[in-house]
Amino acid sequence: MGQQYRPYSFFTKLTADELWKGALAETGAGARKGRGKRTKKKKRKDLNRGQIIGEGHSGFLWPGLNVPLMRDGAVQTIAQRSKEEQEKVKADMIQQREEWDRKRKMKIKRERGWSGNTWGGVSLGPPDPGPNGETYDEFDTRILEVRNVFNMTAKEGRKRSVRVLVAVGNGKGAAGFAIGKATERMDAFRKAKNRAVHYLHYIERYEDHTIFHDISLTFKRTHIKMKKQPRGYGLRCHRAIITICRLIGIRDMYAKVSGSLNMLNLTRGLFHGLAHQETHQQLADKKSLHVVEFRDECGPLPIVAASPQGALRKEPEPEDDVLDVRLDWEEVKASQGMKRSVWSGLKRAAT
Repeated sequence: MGQQYRPYSFFTKLTADELWKGALAETGAGARKGRGKRTKKKKRKDLNRGQIIGEGHSGFLWPGLNVPLMRDGAVQTIAQRSKEEQEKVKADMIQQREEWDRKRKMKIKRERGWSGNTWGGVSLGPPDPGPNGETYDEFDTRILEVRNVFNMTAKEGRKRSVRVLVAVGNGKGAAGFAIGKATERMDAFRKAKNRAVHYLHYIERYEDHTIFHDISLTFKRTHIKMKKQPRGYGLRCHRAIITICRLIGIRDMYAKVSGSLNMLNLTRGLFHGLAHQETHQQLADKKSLHVVEFRDECGPLPIVAASPQGALRKEPEPEDDVLDVRLDWEEVKASQGMKRSVWSGLKRAAT
């Protein structure tokens, strides 16, 4: 009676993923209920990496494993390498493993954002190409916020996700923003930047460097005040507003943010205010009058910025007795000389 032979076993009827799940305890009631979520996560290792089936210390050549099965039309036989060839194979394998270790320990230096240890302001590059072959090489993506969010579920307990807020723009007036959420951070980056390019706004710019007029708005608890500035003034704003303005193509603007500094509300309010600007041509068509601008370099001489497309109105615009302008107390103090520096009365020690 021959020996009983079993063609399959526990290791052959399960896939590698199922075996790894059993070894790392990724399944079961404990994992579903969130047990042990603060323990150090074990990494899966590719045990076949760097291993060639059939290779060993003795240097045997096994047809179909480490050498071709057929050679010159005939099946090869089992052979053995010479001592010099085996030493060369070992040296090449050691060199390859050292190269892998060196690449694994190498730290990739990413671009610095707003500060050294945060993701804010870091560039992600252009969005991925679309399904029809369209490319977005002119666009750049900047991270505005990265947050860890949690959702409490009945079965799995406290589920952690990464929420990313990014903005994209081409520096020529087209810009947008979007949110990406995923379990892994890099997946959230990819989702957010590919989604933001589908929600673009076109922002009108005055002479391609600033806004058309001063803007004051309130979005939920966030108050934003933006002022038009001449060329060379630069961007003196909140760091997120500076990043978004560079993506839009605005180079000269002053902005002050007060109230809540929630990044999502700040971004939504900024885009809402910039997208609803009233251009000089729109103002001229609405009033049926010429729109003129006074500049410091031109003195009292006005410059015609826009003219109405229809008939010109004869009577001028009436002036209100009381201007409908909401004053800022800080600006009033500065204009009347009431605002003084906090360092003005400081007595310095003699040196």
